[in-house]
Amino acid sequence: MAPLPPLMDRRFTLDGLELAAQQWGEPSAPQILALHGWLDNSESFAPLARALTPLGWQLLAPDWPGHGHSGHRGAASDYHFLDYLYELHQLIEQLGDRPVILLGHSMGGILATLYAGVYPERVSALISIEALGPLTAGAEETAERLRQGFASRRPVVPKPVNLAAALRARSRINELDQAILEPMVMRNLRATEAGWYWRSDPRVKRLSPWRMSPEQGEAILNAITAPTLVMLAQKGFSTLKERWQHRPAGLAGATLVNAPGGHHGHMSAPEAYASAIHRFLRPD
Repeated sequence: MAPLPPLMDRRFTLDGLELAAQQWGEPSAPQILALHGWLDNSESFAPLARALTPLGWQLLAPDWPGHGHSGHRGAASDYHFLDYLYELHQLIEQLGDRPVILLGHSMGGILATLYAGVYPERVSALISIEALGPLTAGAEETAERLRQGFASRRPVVPKPVNLAAALRARSRINELDQAILEPMVMRNLRATEAGWYWRSDPRVKRLSPWRMSPEQGEAILNAITAPTLVMLAQKGFSTLKERWQHRPAGLAGATLVNAPGGHHGHMSAPEAYASAIHRFLRPD
């Protein structure tokens, strides 16, 4: 595996909440803002950074609040996708006036796509890996979703983590070698005298009590104006492939790449993903 490119730790403050980030590549190179998935962290983009930075790109990857080295929200707050979206907006405002290149995986791809529809003038290009816009629900599901969301808010007492077992579990779930996953898992852990504990806030596992309606989600996606690349993994979620067949008008002109690997294919086959991203951003 190629060595990591130049790495810089970054810190941002969003309404008093500290956001940790990792930045790979030369500071003078064009920047791609990379948004990780649920229960992952910025380290999930390290393999892709190894492959993208030699092609002349810089990667800035934050840890979402409640993940990795970023701060946790206050006791009265929760982790609703609208809050993540607002925090993304605050972060982009701190990066300057120029439109950004947004890359997102899974939950990060959902949020990147939503942002591109809400603030189309702020996004110059959109790359979505294993994501096709917001999760939606019909009006008839509202009451049951509220019930499930509230039920998931029971307090959780932190327990020590068996590192070997945690790696085996993630490897089995994500179908990736433990060696590939270990740096990402370690960034979500902290060592104490009593053993290993998760850094991530257990509240991020709570279910959202509310989702957009299909009509709301489609209206936002239809507002996207940025050139868009959608990368769906060959062994990824089949539901995404089905949704692609009925994609809204806002994604009708998107470029589709059937990428290798599973849901975390950008970690197992980073060279293939980097090559497709590079060709999309620099077609000439």
